Amino acid sequence: MNIRNNFILFGTLILSAAGLMAQAPAGYYDSLDGKSGAELKKAVKNIGKKGFHAISYSSGTWNAFRTTDVRMIDGKECWWDMYSSNNVAVSSGHSGMNVEHSVANSWWGKTQNDAYKDIVHLNPSNADANSRKANFPLGEIATGKWDNGITFVGTPKSGQGGGCTTVYEPHDMYKGDFARVFMYMFTIYDDISWQNATNTGDGRGRMYTYSGGVAELQPWAYNLMLAWSANDPVSEKEINRNNGIQKEQGNRNPFIDLPDLADYIWGSKKNEVYHIDGAHIPDPTPNPGETDPDPVIPENPVTPDMEGKYILVENQNDLIDGEKYIMVSHDTNLALSITTGNNCLNPTTQISIVNGMIEETPEQTALITLEVSGNSYRLRLSDMNGHDLGYLASPKSKVLSIAASAEETGTEATISVSGDKTDIIYGTAGHLKYNASAKMWRTYPSGQEDLNLYKFIPKNTTTGIMEVSDTPFCVTISGNSIIAPEGSLIFDLNGRAVNGENLEKGVYIVVSPERAKTVKAMVGF
Repeated sequence: MNIRNNFILFGTLILSAAGLMAQAPAGYYDSLDGKSGAELKKAVKNIGKKGFHAISYSSGTWNAFRTTDVRMIDGKECWWDMYSSNNVAVSSGHSGMNVEHSVANSWWGKTQNDAYKDIVHLNPSNADANSRKANFPLGEIATGKWDNGITFVGTPKSGQGGGCTTVYEPHDMYKGDFARVFMYMFTIYDDISWQNATNTGDGRGRMYTYSGGVAELQPWAYNLMLAWSANDPVSEKEINRNNGIQKEQGNRNPFIDLPDLADYIWGSKKNEVYHIDGAHIPDPTPNPGETDPDPVIPENPVTPDMEGKYILVENQNDLIDGEKYIMVSHDTNLALSITTGNNCLNPTTQISIVNGMIEETPEQTALITLEVSGNSYRLRLSDMNGHDLGYLASPKSKVLSIAASAEETGTEATISVSGDKTDIIYGTAGHLKYNASAKMWRTYPSGQEDLNLYKFIPKNTTTGIMEVSDTPFCVTISGNSIIAPEGSLIFDLNGRAVNGENLEKGVYIVVSPERAKTVKAMVGF
């Protein structure tokens, strides 16, 4: 499947209770302390309903979304659609979009109760994606039927789906978001009139059982939610949305403020006593003897981006296995983005590049980690927070996608550097280029805009020197000056000769006295 890797990072989130609860009013969760099992779940349910007041559906929902689900794209306020990569401006209304129930309202017969109106699980959604996901349960896909790069619909992996023949899978960047929403819904509204499935294609009753007037997530479902929640920890987006929900609706999602709660209700700490003042570390391990959601742990997980700079790649020696890079269009300075659509990857907003150095990157910028494969390379993608997305692939011309594994077709490319340009070639699919008129990254046999690679250099790099020639010579950095052997030449990246003293922050090329060796020097870094 050409989707993305699914994996668990153990111990990736270690947050104190005070840090997590800082977003909630003081004492908001005190009633949870010392409770366990059914008593703890009941206390969570009571807190989830604390201060709740239903918002009128549709018009009231869209008004609330202005607080909870808006982000800035290219200087414009756009609806934050977790089901597609479309960016619909708030100012243009919401044509082509729906108010989407992430937990399908058909699962309780579409009764317009508090669950129907609760914005914790309502989102602005592309109408086509909403229709395609239908009322199918969440799951991981074995065979795809439809996707738009963000929402994936297909047959479930073995052990998932609860007997349903179709599931939908969100993008990795939103899996934790949806998991914590489902945990909320099956805690706060476990006593509404849930429906049972009527056929193998009906999503109702496939993630839960309903008996004695109480709905419970099935083991395969809560194990999957635990894995997704651990793999995709609480983000700033979720925190801000949770605050917005309290402002608009009066309550909060406890599984966002205290993500380890799930482990005490469904996970390995089930029936252990919960303490508010403890270290809140989610445990992704499924319960013994229950269905494993079959996570894949990558051999070389991408770690979050650290502090540092990105400098222009100008030499083949700058291409190093395991190092991180950003890809930028040569003329328009637009980086490769993690957002996808129409068999291509989209650009970010324009990046400011000064003297061969990028200092700040847009939030949606894709981070590339090079993996050497014989005489070729594989380009492994992550977001700027280190969430692995898979491999950049092009199985044929004008198709650029993200492959879940390195074994899939079209993941290998050759890379050559000439001057200030980098050429990435995916076999017969062609050259990786940026199409400025269509505003997309794809592969082409010829034409389109060239690209540059910018290599990540961690902050506090000790020497400030990178080799360009095979044999370096003695060059040092003193403050904002470059000290090189007598007779050396120093150039900025525009080819202008400088004297090496009191230089502006940037990257410079130092040529040895005999003109046989060069090094790249970073000043003010």
